[in-house]
Amino acid sequence: MKTCAFITLGCKVNQYETQAIRESLTAKGFVETVPEQAADLYVINTCTVTSASDDKSRQHIKRVKRKNPNATVVVTGCYAEADAEAVKKLEGVDFVITKAEEAQIAEIVCRDTVPRIPLSKRREWGGDASIPGLEKEAIYHLKISQFAGHTRAFLKIEDGCDQYCSYCIIPYVRGSIKSRRPQDILEEARRLIDNGFKEIILTGIHLGAYGKDTRGSYRLLDIIQTLSNLSGLKRLRLSSIEANEITHDLIDLMLHSKKICPHFHIPLQSGDDSILKRMNRRYTSSQYLEILDDIRSKINIPSFTTDIIVGFPGEQDEHFENTVNLCKRAGFSRMHIFPFSVRESTPAAKMNNHCSPQTINRRKTLLDVTAKTLAFSYKKQFLGAYAEVLVEKERDSKTNKLCGYSERYIKVLFEGPDTIKNSMVSVRIEDVAPSFAMGILQ
Repeated sequence: MKTCAFITLGCKVNQYETQAIRESLTAKGFVETVPEQAADLYVINTCTVTSASDDKSRQHIKRVKRKNPNATVVVTGCYAEADAEAVKKLEGVDFVITKAEEAQIAEIVCRDTVPRIPLSKRREWGGDASIPGLEKEAIYHLKISQFAGHTRAFLKIEDGCDQYCSYCIIPYVRGSIKSRRPQDILEEARRLIDNGFKEIILTGIHLGAYGKDTRGSYRLLDIIQTLSNLSGLKRLRLSSIEANEITHDLIDLMLHSKKICPHFHIPLQSGDDSILKRMNRRYTSSQYLEILDDIRSKINIPSFTTDIIVGFPGEQDEHFENTVNLCKRAGFSRMHIFPFSVRESTPAAKMNNHCSPQTINRRKTLLDVTAKTLAFSYKKQFLGAYAEVLVEKERDSKTNKLCGYSERYIKVLFEGPDTIKNSMVSVRIEDVAPSFAMGILQ
C-alpha cells in the first residue's frame, strides 16, 4: 500500500485541482498522509503569482525529499507551467506535470512502462509528452466528488484569463478563458451535495468571464440560478468577481435568492485612477464605488471583501492616500493586502519608479490598520443580531470553540457540541473583534 501527500500553494483553483488529483490517486490505491510525514509520493501544486511563490515551491521540494529520499516527487501547478525547464533541473524532482496532463497524473506515476531512472534522464522525461504512451490534451477538466479538509467545497467552473493586468503572469501561464459545460458543473455540484457539502463556492481564474469563450452560449447568471435551485444546497457563494462584471441582473438574482450569499469579493488593487490605468485595470475608482452603492441600495448590509496591492511602480503618497480614502468609503469587511512584488516577464517589472521596500512596508502597515478598523466597524452592525452559521468540521485552534462562517463571511466562535459540526445553526452575536465575532448558540 503506497502513501501520498499533497502540498498546495496559491489560490482556490489550485486547491480544487489538488482535490481532483487526490481523488485520481486514491482511486489507484494510494492512501493519503499529511505532508509532515514521510510518503511514497508527494504532489506539490505550485503557485507563481510572485517570485516569492516560486521560492516557496522550491523550499517544499527540498523538504519533502529530506523526509523520504526515495519518494517520488511530482511538481505541477503554475510555477511548473511557467518555467518547466527550471523545475526539471531542481534536485529531487521526478515529474513535472503540465496543466493539460494533471488528469493523467495517476497514470503517469503508476505507469509500468516508466521505470525509476537516473535523475538526469528523468529530467528529460518529467512531465513531457515523450513519456511512452502519454497522450496530451489541450483542455481536460478534472472532476471532484469530495473536498478533503474543508467544510465548504470549491467548484471550478472556468480557467484562464484575458485581462492581462500589468503585474500578473497568470494569463501567460493559464492561457485563454475556458468555460466548463453547464451539465458537467451541475453533475459535480450534485455529487458534492450528495456527499454532505452544504455550501459550494464557485471559483475560476476569471470567474466573471465564464461563458465568454462560448459567445454567450453559457452564462454565469444561468449557472448561478441553476445551482441555487438544487435541493440539499444551503448556500452558494462567488469566490471573486470584477467590479465591471457585476450586472443589475446578478444583483437582482442575489436579492431574491435565499441561498446566494450577500458577499462580494471584488478586487480593487488600487484606489487611484492613474495607478489603476498603469495596472491595466478596466474601471475607475468612481465606477468601483458606484457598483458598491448600487448593491447597497438593494441588498441589506452586503459584505464587500477585496484585494489591494500597495507600492505598485509609480505609486506616490497621494496615490496611496486615495486608496486609503476609497477603502474607508467602501467600508470593506475584509481586505487582503499584498506588497507589490516584481514578477519577471510582466509589463510592471519593466516600469520605472519602483517603490523602495521600506516605503512598501510602511504603506502596508498603515493600510493594515485601516483594514482592521473597517472590519471591526462592519461586524459591530450585527451585535445582538442572529447569524446563520455553517459550523466547521474542526474547532478553532486557538480557543477550541466551535466556529463557522455566516452568509456574509463573518467568522463566528461559540460554545457547542461536536454533534452540530457541518450543520447550519443560529448564533446570537454578543461581541466582535476585527477578525471574528463571538456568539451564543440558539
